[in-house]
Amino acid sequence: VTLLSCLVDTELSFLDYIRGGTQINFTVAIDFTASNGNPSQPTSLHYMSPYQLNDYAMALRAIGEIIQDYDSDKMFPALGFGAKLPPDGRVSHEFPLVRSCFTQHPAIHHLGPRS
Repeated sequence: VTLLSCLVDTELSFLDYIRGGTQINFTVAIDFTASNGNPSQPTSLHYMSPYQLNDYAMALRAIGEIIQDYDSDKMFPALGFGAKLPPDGRVSHEFPLVRSCFTQHPAIHHLGPRS
């Protein structure tokens, strides 16, 4: 019996990439298109209840609390898309969210770099 070829395939894990020096930068993009419903209505994905997080906030918190430990600069750019912005009301496909707007909900406020 003669072995003509042998291939050993290694499956790398997430931690293998981190140990190998892979850099991760966490960036958030929020969908402001009308398909999410009216943000003043509780059925909207953008509804900001004073009592509980909306679906977006829950996802951001769940992912952010884990990924922040792997983000080297602890800076989390936040972008929006699909909103009609002043002064002309045209739909923007990418715009920055300023920190004061992004952190208005008290449950999201601490989703930043840990001290």
